[in-house]
Amino acid sequence: MMSELLEWAAVVVDGAGVLIMLLGFVLAIVRFAPIALRNADSAIGEMRKIRCSLGTYLVFALELMIISDLLHSLVSRTLEDLYFLAGIVVLRTLIAYFLNKEIQELHGQPA
Repeated sequence: MMSELLEWAAVVVDGAGVLIMLLGFVLAIVRFAPIALRNADSAIGEMRKIRCSLGTYLVFALELMIISDLLHSLVSRTLEDLYFLAGIVVLRTLIAYFLNKEIQELHGQPA
């Protein structure tokens, strides 16, 4: 019963992460389209803001997916599953770290 509940919760958290990534993508495209249709050379600052915004959505979604991975690890029954989940968590954590670092650089803040 508890493992089913944890699996369900992990799926919900994963779904929320995917929705947040898609939302960030759609918002970035909506903001980017007018820039692409005009002279992009004059809109470098705007492009940096769009990249920062998209990166923020991606980092948040990755953090939710790490939570989901941790929930999956609570119900994993084999050592092989745990190794696989640990690898995914490490990769997602590294991606989130470097995305966050790039966002800080785009904002002009020290990393």
